[in-house]
Amino acid sequence: MAVLVLGLIAGFVVGLSFAGQGRIELPDAPAPTTSPTPPLAPGASSTGRDTVAPAAIPPSANARTVDSPLDPRVIDRMRRDGVLRVGVFGDSFGNGIWDALYRQLPKSDGFEVLKFAKEATGFTRYRTLDLEQRAREQLRQQPVDAAVISFGANDNQAVFADGHLHPLMSDGWKQFIGDRVDKFVAAVRSSGAVVYWVGLPVMRDAQLDADMQAMDSFYEEHMRRLGVPFIDSRPLTLDAEGKYNAYLPDLKTGKPALMRTGDGLHMIGVGYQRLTNGVAADLRRYAERVRQAAGRPALAAKPTGSGN
Repeated sequence: MAVLVLGLIAGFVVGLSFAGQGRIELPDAPAPTTSPTPPLAPGASSTGRDTVAPAAIPPSANARTVDSPLDPRVIDRMRRDGVLRVGVFGDSFGNGIWDALYRQLPKSDGFEVLKFAKEATGFTRYRTLDLEQRAREQLRQQPVDAAVISFGANDNQAVFADGHLHPLMSDGWKQFIGDRVDKFVAAVRSSGAVVYWVGLPVMRDAQLDADMQAMDSFYEEHMRRLGVPFIDSRPLTLDAEGKYNAYLPDLKTGKPALMRTGDGLHMIGVGYQRLTNGVAADLRRYAERVRQAAGRPALAAKPTGSGN
């Protein structure tokens, strides 16, 4: 009962910034960025409806995973102190992902899981916080060996850029936001980290769920181009009938357990652990590879499942 209560409290806290707000208000002025924005394609309409054909899709990059060649900087950091550092970036969902990985990858097992996530942020909200700039500042102070990202819940809105309104998922929106995403991932990789992107769970509200599906498809395509493994959370958050359900099988017992908060958006602790279980297992394997390359003794293997 104590674990359930703590999980409910954690889920409530990470959901405060998003629950009950509905659609996000459109900025009333162009969003300033620290990075140069791509020029508006010829033929774009000032009404916000794009009239140009979408840009050609570049080929997909080979995914850089925990089994790819190790970055020498990661090995050097492990050689110095024997710790694998995992940075978690995101919005309120990112906070939940951090809580899950913090429990699944404890310090006693040679990990340090750092919370770089911040609620009420997103790639359409650079007037409030420039995610790329913030990531570079955070990583200058504390480089990480692996990074886990989860954004999108706050991005289902139009953007105003270069004097034009770009509706959600229009060609102009995809070009502008995609450029921010690409630069953000490059910033996160700047310390030699392997990167994962965790997609959003199914939502109870049908319209919001449709928006989040479109958002995930957009981000998944970009991660494929960048060679970043994308974790599709939808199959992990649907019940046996393929529907939203606050109760899903527990990772350990297989019995139905409460996984979602009352807002129909966020998850409680064990729910987030359901999403990160595979990532945590991968990062354990990655840590052992790095430890071996750094000449560090191997640690006793421990199961990953639901956290403490």
